Amino acid sequence: MAPIPRKYKKLLAISIPVLAIFIGFIAYIYEYTSTTNYCGTTCHIMDEAYATQLHSAHREELVGCGDCHLYHGNNIVYSLVYKGYSGMKDVYKNAFDQPVVLHTTEWSQAVIQKNCLRCHQSVVDKIQIGGGPQCFDCHRSTPHGQGTQSFGIQTISTPLRSNGGS
Repeated sequence: MAPIPRKYKKLLAISIPVLAIFIGFIAYIYEYTSTTNYCGTTCHIMDEAYATQLHSAHREELVGCGDCHLYHGNNIVYSLVYKGYSGMKDVYKNAFDQPVVLHTTEWSQAVIQKNCLRCHQSVVDKIQIGGGPQCFDCHRSTPHGQGTQSFGIQTISTPLRSNGGS
């Protein structure tokens, strides 16, 4: 086996640390953008979803946005592709489209459904689920309270709970 030329050794000595820093940066950004605080305070279209989630049974100290809305399997490539697609779609909508109604894609609905089943497996074991409605079809207001924002195809239009007083 021939020795590695000096110029390639220098290239390796530079590229390996740069690659490690890049991977660390991507991991940091992935974790940072997966927090409930990031979603709720960065995207103005999420203000109501964030506020209602904080007053629900799925409030931040128990369940974060990412627990429901991000993929939680072992396939890191799938996870990165899904989060990248979903995040870029949200950034585009937030910057250019200004949606009045938030819609989930079929891909997002599949991820959310799997996460419902993952967390509530002991409850769903007793229910016949197969080809029927998705969990969020009936429990649409559970994570996001009773705000006025439209989620998907169903409009939720009862007032938010107030903090202190009637």
